Amino acid sequence: MSDEFDDLVDPVTALRPTPVRPGPYQRALAPRLVTRLYAGADRALRQRLLACLLAPLGPLGLAGVAAGAFAGLLQHGRPAVAADDALRYTQDQILELARFVEQVSPQALQQVAELVATNPLGLAAFSASAALLLMRLLRRQA
Repeated sequence: MSDEFDDLVDPVTALRPTPVRPGPYQRALAPRLVTRLYAGADRALRQRLLACLLAPLGPLGLAGVAAGAFAGLLQHGRPAVAADDALRYTQDQILELARFVEQVSPQALQQVAELVATNPLGLAAFSASAALLLMRLLRRQA
């Protein structure tokens, strides 16, 4: 049974701003930018980026992401990344890793963006602009 008061707006909730949540496209943007940055980086920077992405993950996380592609990096319970290791992963594997890290530790993606921003020599102009976009996106989400 409805009455005339069903259509009234509560004045308290009407004045309260609605929180802006990132849509699915914005949530997927940060890992895609990280993947592009990784693809455009040289060998040394890829090694540091991969180490930064793997840092918040434990052994189970390493074994569970990208069908266990990163499990081989485990040495003494900690991931150890050699320069050659950073070259063997596909963009799909890095994208899956970045998506997982975004859920586990968004601060790690912020560290990736800072790492790339402080080392612009190893990147093309496109990658540097992608780093800036990533930093802006992560600041808005924080």
